[in-house]
Amino acid sequence: MHSQNRPPTTPRSGFTLLELIGVMAVIAILAAAVLPGAIDLIRTQRAVKEGEVLPKIAEALKRGMLREQIFPVYENDADESTEGNEAYWWNLAARHGGGSANELRYPLGIRPGSTTTRKLYFAETTWGRDNFDGLIGNGTPFNYITDVGPAKSSENATDGWVFPNDPIELRLLLISTTNPDLLLPDTLNEGRFNNFWEDWAVDSDGNPAVGGWSRYGLNSTIWDGRAAELNVQRIDLRDWLCTVVIENRRAIREASGDEFDDVSAQTTGTQLDDSWDLGTVYAYTTNQTGSEIILQLKEVSDNSDPPVIYTRITNVVLTKRGRIAEEALVPEDTVITIEVRGNKTVQTGTPPAPTTSPATATITLNYTDLAPITLIASNNANYDLFDYGNDPASIENRYFLLNQELLLKEPWNQNEVGIFSITEPFSAIRFDGLQWHY
Repeated sequence: MHSQNRPPTTPRSGFTLLELIGVMAVIAILAAAVLPGAIDLIRTQRAVKEGEVLPKIAEALKRGMLREQIFPVYENDADESTEGNEAYWWNLAARHGGGSANELRYPLGIRPGSTTTRKLYFAETTWGRDNFDGLIGNGTPFNYITDVGPAKSSENATDGWVFPNDPIELRLLLISTTNPDLLLPDTLNEGRFNNFWEDWAVDSDGNPAVGGWSRYGLNSTIWDGRAAELNVQRIDLRDWLCTVVIENRRAIREASGDEFDDVSAQTTGTQLDDSWDLGTVYAYTTNQTGSEIILQLKEVSDNSDPPVIYTRITNVVLTKRGRIAEEALVPEDTVITIEVRGNKTVQTGTPPAPTTSPATATITLNYTDLAPITLIASNNANYDLFDYGNDPASIENRYFLLNQELLLKEPWNQNEVGIFSITEPFSAIRFDGLQWHY
């Protein structure tokens, strides 16, 4: 009888279903413990990267604004029909070295076209489209900073946009997050803007170091503990502004002969009606103290034989403005009264004999008679800076932008006499009644 040989029994390979379930359970437990931390680490790294990118974007945006002399549109959301507007901040920055428009508008990890998580805010909320539709909607020209009229707040575009003492309007905030679940406000009012500008910092617990989330216009429910994922880049434009002291001394129009004639019925061969004895004429103000006047004179002769030389006044120029005399009781925004005195000699009697007597002529100068200054705008729409009513100020501290140009003119015939280019943080131009000095 033969015995049958059987193959040796080999160990079973693989896992049983029960073992697989156990392994998967362990992996799930580990993932649940590790994955949130890994996601947080990724988001933290993105936030750090975002903090490095924002200053570069801010510089590109500043370059674009300065080179193109416009402010960006005050709007952060755009649909397909409008997002190509060249004045949107991301397009403006993209043209000046910031990267592509999508790279600028959407942070790392945010899909283009999804919720905007990088937004630009203005310090002056009235710069919005609703207030200056047609201006800021197409990019607001810089000349609205130093527009006609006294420098004021930006409450309306025709009065200039900058407070003269502290141009706080010229600030922007670029705020972003790389987490699309953390919503940014659509707008910031002036108070919340200033809170970000002055106080924003991250505390050790992941919340704002100063105040609560509502102080910054953010929802505490979704932002609690996540302040590190918010990046704030302050963009200060005030270093663009240059102070120019404009001392615009008034000059009287060219004097006509009739103004200085107080002798009537002159006969042929006697002193000309509008002429004075040589070396006797002078002028002073009757309602000011401390002023200085220049008389521009020329010599003329009569038709006698030999001819007699007299003085004729061609211009009267106020080279130093004085104070209104209290006893004059004349409002400062009306006129300066100037009295011209001297001697006039006439021939009287038979035969004619010279008779010399004092003479007086009075003329007035309106405070708005001043040398014109025009702001040369880049869009060829220039603006007269002192064409705004009876403002008595003869010296003004005004802000202008670096590299802006002022066209200076003389007051009598409006002839152009030169262009003043603003290249220094502080400068002065002065019209002394005769010419410009700068």
